[in-house]
Amino acid sequence: MGTVNTRERIKTAALPLFAEQGYAATSIAAIETAAGLAPRAGAFYRHFPGKEALFEELAEERITETPGEFDFEGLRAFGDTRAELVALARQFEKAAQRQKPYLRLIEEARLTESGRAFERRANDAMLGALMDWAGAKPAARGLDAPRLAALTMQIFGGWLFYLAKRQQDVDLPAIDRDTLLEDWASRWSSLLDQSS
Repeated sequence: MGTVNTRERIKTAALPLFAEQGYAATSIAAIETAAGLAPRAGAFYRHFPGKEALFEELAEERITETPGEFDFEGLRAFGDTRAELVALARQFEKAAQRQKPYLRLIEEARLTESGRAFERRANDAMLGALMDWAGAKPAARGLDAPRLAALTMQIFGGWLFYLAKRQQDVDLPAIDRDTLLEDWASRWSSLLDQSS
């Protein structure tokens, strides 16, 4: 019980420090202090091999969207492509809102090789899950991997562009979120449900 509690305290203390100060500027001693641990006494290293491992775990659990949180198996039970698209769009929207406070940290992580490698793994997993979902639709059946990847990027690209602009607080007065979501989901579901 104490081990889990201390590990969680470290993670809870580290995320705001990383977000406020940046990954590079946040020391392990600062994380230990914020977690209520004695700095440099070794408690941190009983739970994490280093700051990078802590950051990757936090990114996976609390920042990066993962196939698990999108519940692709549950989506298939809908049996309705439009409803599935709306559910996926809403999950991406939740992920964008969760990520917003950490945009600086995400950008900083992309400057490091380990950050880029982590992002590649996360993106590959998410794209793979989206491709599996899209590949099961009548219009996508039989597509080779490059064409299926291209189709998947086309399906989600517009919605993700919109979310990225909202995440950056870009004023988009001509775009109504609900209209965009409705039109996007209706258009793509009608295309995906057509037999090729």
